[in-house]
Amino acid sequence: MIWLAGCRGMLGTQIAKAMDASGMEFIGTDIDVDITSSDSVSAFVKNKKITHIINAVAYTAVDRAESDEDTAMKVNACGVENLAEAAKELDAVLIHFSTDYVFDGTSEEPYKETDETNPLSAYGRTKLAGEEAVRNSGCKHFIFRISWLYGIHGNNFVKTMLRLMNERDRVGVVNDQTGSPTYAAVLTANILKLINSGNTSYGTYHYSDDGVITWYDFAVKIYEHGRKLGLISRNVDIAPISTDMYPTPAKRPKNSVFFKEKVRNLGFNINQWDDNLAEYFEETQI
Repeated sequence: MIWLAGCRGMLGTQIAKAMDASGMEFIGTDIDVDITSSDSVSAFVKNKKITHIINAVAYTAVDRAESDEDTAMKVNACGVENLAEAAKELDAVLIHFSTDYVFDGTSEEPYKETDETNPLSAYGRTKLAGEEAVRNSGCKHFIFRISWLYGIHGNNFVKTMLRLMNERDRVGVVNDQTGSPTYAAVLTANILKLINSGNTSYGTYHYSDDGVITWYDFAVKIYEHGRKLGLISRNVDIAPISTDMYPTPAKRPKNSVFFKEKVRNLGFNINQWDDNLAEYFEETQI
């Protein structure tokens, strides 16, 4: 039995639908099980034969976390600690998702799993604390640091760009932050493949689509697809801007590029980012 915590979020919904379609035995929870309460978690897992816990719960409001770090810490660290302790007690495998925000983005090279962390934001600090809670628990675990996540469910950069491009004649997009998107559907397929394989190479991994781009590059390709499919009905000037022209409460890493050889060795399929984006648009048309 697999417990999917956070089954109604962007990634959780994707995982739930994929497991349901593949016939995998799982139980999904959302706000009905408060992972920030150890009593709630303990009561839920009692008398259940859970082999895997997938944690798709996260406080992801990056800018809001700057003024609400306590809540973010409660969800991203304390809640994760409760899941890790439950996994340890059950002898289950915990699959947890972290972020590129645990790094400061000053490296000139793609980030390896062993590189020193130095989060710039409250969100990054809380996600790093969650990682440490998992490792300190001693449970069997996979931690996947991912970047620029998007998918057909929930709110994300692609949907925001499509909306803005239908509202404005000009859209400014940051062109001095580099990274790689992560398409939720392909990530999900890899996670299910991992579970079915029984692989025990536990640890921390970096995962994203292949290719290095800026947010501006991402927006340009979104516009191309949107216009081609009739999802954008106007001509839009997409203007490259610098980070200081778009100030936000939380600082973003300038470089979010991951070195992904370790996760390839885990057996993950990694596609080019633009191929995945094309697949995203195909899925939205079904």
